Amino acid sequence: MRLLEVRRDSGYSGFPVADRPLPADAAQADLRCVARCADPGTCHPSPMTRTVAIATLTVVLAGCATTQIDAQWSNPDYAGRSLRGAAVLVVCEAQEPTLQRICEDKVAGQIAALGGVPTRGSQAAAGTPVAGTDPYLAAARKIGARAIVRTTLGTSAVVAAPAGPTVGIGIGGGGYRGGVGGFGGISFPVGGTRVSNAYASETALIDPANGALMWSARASSSASQDATGQIAELAKSAADALSQSGFF
Repeated sequence: MRLLEVRRDSGYSGFPVADRPLPADAAQADLRCVARCADPGTCHPSPMTRTVAIATLTVVLAGCATTQIDAQWSNPDYAGRSLRGAAVLVVCEAQEPTLQRICEDKVAGQIAALGGVPTRGSQAAAGTPVAGTDPYLAAARKIGARAIVRTTLGTSAVVAAPAGPTVGIGIGGGGYRGGVGGFGGISFPVGGTRVSNAYASETALIDPANGALMWSARASSSASQDATGQIAELAKSAADALSQSGFF
């Protein structure tokens, strides 16, 4: 990371603001100061470094976040039931067809890895269901499935981040460097904003015989532009929780 220290030439009051690289040891010390300082009065990083450090720490913390199970529930009436070797209907609900198919593929892969025999909902059309009935139940009964794994995929958060660099400009001068312009101590990005989605899933295990809920769990993931990767991690987290519940 190249940090810039904004300064004013002391020899002439009208001299424009210039910049120079901070020494590596000073830059690292300044960043460490921002990261560990619990009392703002005990350390004084430059405004420029503080801006860059906060942005960097935000990215690092976001990157450390992992996909996890937020909550789950298991029906005691189905305790001890095993679905190993059983036919399972896998269905996904999503706002976009692409995400829906990716979800089906990832969840079906996880069910197969657990020992189930998955059939994707998109491949098991049951025709027009009777009014007032669940179409998934009809499809599951048609293929002789002993369970339905239904995953509802949604967006839990939208995160916007600068697409380009952010550089501060000192008071009393102006400049344009690295695609960023500014004046009067303002620091801001130029070049657009990158938007990332954080996905969450609600997975339900349903008994096709009566429509009863056997098990359910909610999983969430951190924001990323890799939607496929997020969906894969959500499917893996749900499958692991399902296995630990004793159904596979």
